[in-house]
Amino acid sequence: MRKLYQRLALVLGMSAVMTVLIFTVSLYGRSRAENIHYLRQLLDGVEENLSHNSEDYRERLELLEEDYLKRARAAEYILSSGPGLVSEEELQIIKELMEVRAVTVIGNSGEILMSTEDRTGDESEESVFHVTVKAQSDRFAAVRVDADPGRLGLMDREDLMRSTLRQATTEHRTGIMAVDPETGEIIGFTRNNAQDFELAGIDTASEFLGLLESMADRRAAVLRVNEVYQRVLVRETEGYYLVAFSALDTVFADMTWSFWEGLIGIGAVSTAAILLVRYYLKKYLFRHFETVKEDISRVLAGAAGSGAADAGIPEVQAFVAAISELEKGYLDQAEGMHRMEDELSRARTEAERDKLTGLYNRRGMEKRVEIFLKQETPAGTFVLFDLDNFKRVNDSEGHPEGDRVLERFAACLRECFRKDDSLGRLGGDEFAALISGPVPDERLEEIFCTVMSGVREGLETYYKKYGVSVSIGAVPIDGKVRTYKGLYKCADTALYIAKYLGKDRCYINKEKISCMKKECIRCREDCPRSRLLDLKSREE
Repeated sequence: MRKLYQRLALVLGMSAVMTVLIFTVSLYGRSRAENIHYLRQLLDGVEENLSHNSEDYRERLELLEEDYLKRARAAEYILSSGPGLVSEEELQIIKELMEVRAVTVIGNSGEILMSTEDRTGDESEESVFHVTVKAQSDRFAAVRVDADPGRLGLMDREDLMRSTLRQATTEHRTGIMAVDPETGEIIGFTRNNAQDFELAGIDTASEFLGLLESMADRRAAVLRVNEVYQRVLVRETEGYYLVAFSALDTVFADMTWSFWEGLIGIGAVSTAAILLVRYYLKKYLFRHFETVKEDISRVLAGAAGSGAADAGIPEVQAFVAAISELEKGYLDQAEGMHRMEDELSRARTEAERDKLTGLYNRRGMEKRVEIFLKQETPAGTFVLFDLDNFKRVNDSEGHPEGDRVLERFAACLRECFRKDDSLGRLGGDEFAALISGPVPDERLEEIFCTVMSGVREGLETYYKKYGVSVSIGAVPIDGKVRTYKGLYKCADTALYIAKYLGKDRCYINKEKISCMKKECIRCREDCPRSRLLDLKSREE
């Protein structure tokens, strides 16, 4: 009894430990996914705000342009209305009247006739915003009005980015910064987090920009930032790098606390379960066993003393009969289950086999190829076969005769390939083979030549009468193409090339071309199928 309880406690304890481990792994994965999702949400929010702010900025510029165009036209009207050019004092009055930074009169040769600002010196400080209108007078060509930045309240790109970042709300120890992709200068940070960003192992701006470029619009990475490991996500937008970062110590702290909560909870539940199981085992099972044991011992003791056991005691006979019935029922049930498993296995096998040839059908062949491709480094060859001019046999001799041709071709494939290779009929006169293991090209060509000569010999009558032969297209399996559909496209392209070259021949698609377009779109520089299409177009 004690051993049973100990084993039960051990099983429950191990189950609890496994549950906690699974729970911990799941919790880590969920925390990681939630953290990355949060960083992406932050970047999405900043991008959306930046887009709205940029749109508002452009709309404001349009309104300002319209407003200052009116001011420029008003200034031009005043200047054109007089009998001659105004004086500098009068031009200064016009400037103050228009509430602009400067008014400039431009001559017919492009020279500056007069201006409220000195434009003969250093012109590096270009006006933030200006408007030029053509003059109606013959005395000068145009009037330029420069806006007053103090009145406009306009921001440059960097100020706009800083303002957008200040609008973002982030959690503690999580933030976003913007970086100039040309200089590597940090433009700004969100407000409620650290205002510096020091990467371990990055000393120069070029190294910093190289790292950001490699991470832009890709998966999040864990980097040591400001002496703390942080998850970093980089996105390029509006001519800047947006960098979202979040310290992992808070994530791990939350996960550790959840782990201990789960461990304590599971431990409490497991302890309660052990006590309940022990109680109900003693109450409903072990006590009953003790009663049965006492009854059997009492009956057997009486029989041994009186010889009733040999004569046949009804109580014992009934007990033995019950045990025999249980054993018989168990055996019958086990036998029925074995028969059912055999029938299910047979049904699965028949569902994956072609009834005519005995080879795998399309479903079975696709299943084996998908299983083969799941290997870590799959190596082999996928081959498609197509009987040339097979339709002539069906049209002339009938479908029963065509079925016999397919059966003989299937037999030819069995003779030419190994038992470890998978052979299948995909439908009609299309067959496939999966060769496991690396095979040199010379050996592949020998196998294909054996198949082609076997068809010419085994189907000699049909070869001479109808030109029945076989075209073969193959593609090597080296792990680059990981789906049955992709392999089939490459092999089908190779089969197309073999048929176009004159049928009754083979082609190995080493380049893994999967294009089946009737017209070449020049997606590759060196494409044998493209050369065939060009040759066909020249022949036509």
